[in-house]
Amino acid sequence: MIADVQEQLPGASILVIDDGSRDDTVDSAREAGAEVAVLPFHIGLGAALQTGYRYAQENGFKYFAHLDSDGQHPPDQLRRILEPTWDDKADLVLGSRFTREGDLPGSEFRSSPLRRVWIHILARMVSGIHGQRFTDITSGFRAGNHRAIDLFTHIYQPDFGEIEAVQTALAQGLRVDEVPVIMLKRELGESYLTVFPSLRFMFKAFITLVVGRFRGAH
Repeated sequence: MIADVQEQLPGASILVIDDGSRDDTVDSAREAGAEVAVLPFHIGLGAALQTGYRYAQENGFKYFAHLDSDGQHPPDQLRRILEPTWDDKADLVLGSRFTREGDLPGSEFRSSPLRRVWIHILARMVSGIHGQRFTDITSGFRAGNHRAIDLFTHIYQPDFGEIEAVQTALAQGLRVDEVPVIMLKRELGESYLTVFPSLRFMFKAFITLVVGRFRGAH
């Protein structure tokens, strides 16, 4: 993945967040030429992402993109999600596996039917609340500019970062866009969201959206 990112975005700074791994992630990432932030123990997705945002802010980055290291998010799609930020058309861009554009082929990756149903329900909720259409609100394949970096450095929820990040960004007046991307099947590892964790995740995400709707911007 690191080599592919280097090929697609020559000169880009690459940071790997090691969230309590028990394998050779740290050594492999450093040997491939990436910086590595090693968290003291497994903290979770939200804190791992916020570590990246803080790194970006402290080092004066203007743009960012984050993607999974299991092969689901192809680096050759990075420019698709970065271009709206480079062109100053969006502050935060979501890569969606559920929309099509021109002759762009569909994604190979498909979550379970139950999760797809919940993803569509959550997307419709956010769309209805904010009056803007979204299709893949849980996508972790994202990009943004310095406004998003500054916001998420200070505000990022540990449990439902992807969902609340969109809601927070919209509440704070950031321009949020969604572009179609190709996603692939996971090459290695397994999702931690099996049936019961998925139900718990979706139920809590539903409550999060409802509460966030009435909490307003702070």
